[in-house]
Amino acid sequence: MINKDYFKYLIKQNKKYLILIYVIGIIIPFWIFNEHTPTLCTTGVLSLVYGLGLSCIVPIYLFSFLQKKKSNILYFSLPIKKESLYLTTSLFSYFATILPVVIYQLFAQGIVAYKMDISFGAFILTIIMTIVHMFAMNTLITTITLLTQNSVDNFICSFAYIFLPLLIFIALNNCASNIVYSMMLGEGNYTQNLNAILYYLSMPYNGFAQMKHIEMHVSHISSIYWFVVSLALSFVNYRLFIKRTVEQSESHTKSFFMYPLVIILGTFAMLLAMYTTDFKSNVLTFTIIFMIYLIMYYFSKRKVYFNWKIPTIFILLVVSCIGFSSVYANTKGFHSIYEIPTTSSIRSASFNFTFETDYETKTALKYKGLDVTDINYSTGPNKKSSKDHAKFVNFINEIINQKLITKYNDFYNNAVNQNYYMINVYYTVHSTNDVENFVSRVYIIKEKNIEKVLDLVAKYNLYKFKS
Repeated sequence: MINKDYFKYLIKQNKKYLILIYVIGIIIPFWIFNEHTPTLCTTGVLSLVYGLGLSCIVPIYLFSFLQKKKSNILYFSLPIKKESLYLTTSLFSYFATILPVVIYQLFAQGIVAYKMDISFGAFILTIIMTIVHMFAMNTLITTITLLTQNSVDNFICSFAYIFLPLLIFIALNNCASNIVYSMMLGEGNYTQNLNAILYYLSMPYNGFAQMKHIEMHVSHISSIYWFVVSLALSFVNYRLFIKRTVEQSESHTKSFFMYPLVIILGTFAMLLAMYTTDFKSNVLTFTIIFMIYLIMYYFSKRKVYFNWKIPTIFILLVVSCIGFSSVYANTKGFHSIYEIPTTSSIRSASFNFTFETDYETKTALKYKGLDVTDINYSTGPNKKSSKDHAKFVNFINEIINQKLITKYNDFYNNAVNQNYYMINVYYTVHSTNDVENFVSRVYIIKEKNIEKVLDLVAKYNLYKFKS
């Protein structure tokens, strides 16, 4: 149960900080709207930035007594049950963070509504998204606070868990880029689907991505995922607090989910990000990463020593990195990297041609009386366009199968005084949150192959040529 007297004490004890939080929340909309035209997206992002910042700082501050033995003894000797102490402190943490940000958001969005039309649905969704992501961040930081034994470890592990997903994404993106460079034919945003992983790894990324599309009334399923995770962590936090002892304070953190897991994931991500097929390059970079690994390991233990477990773990991580890279490449990023979207996923598609030459006097050829660069095609986003999408995909597949496209990277590595054409292909495809994703491809067509490509354009009736 919530202890009302202790809750009132927390308000009185932290009155200055609460006033500061509310004042800053009121100043921000006046400051930003004085400089920029207000939008619902702007207010959503600003409120989330402010809210997530508070949700990081406040739980660490309120539960900081757990990191000191004297404070621990004092708080646990209060005539309050442990259950009430945890629930009251947690509730005050939400009261000190979520409530002022929501008030600021209502105030800021009121200004937006006064200056422009916004839907009530988007208005409410913005507030819900802010509450969900602040609750998730607050709960996550509380978990880290309860699993660490001193303030330094608390700060470092909190920082690590916020930014580790970005490092993992960079590592995966490096693998994906290697696949694109070695296997894909064109140039474009082949790795865009990889962004989806950040929705489930990085709660701040998920929140800001939601706010970007808030005016479309779109709510990604990952928001529900983070809410469920937060509820689960709330239960875990309750159990951790109840089992917390004075002896855990002011000692080095031993929980596997703190330094050991952070070091393993961080080291693996660094290995993956720097891994190449060049053995000599790997020796140098892996040696540097090993030194970083040792620094992290020894810092977590607060002492320098040697046993066979230390290099063994690193060797296993290196082997895992090489194995993962191989599997990732052979499966083309677990089927997330593709040359052409599936017909069923396409909402619209288009192409056009451009001509490149090293000679000022050289011009693009004519096909059936038309300049090649004037030939273009686009399909609509309606259901009747499904047959057009199928024709479009078959056309692209056929010019690939007939080897009329020259691999983009190979061409530029060997291009000397060449005349060539480029076909610029664009798609919009369905995504998991019903927001259209934009896919682009640029393919190289050598001058000798362009007429065959245009014959296929005519074959599939993708352009109305004069008879």
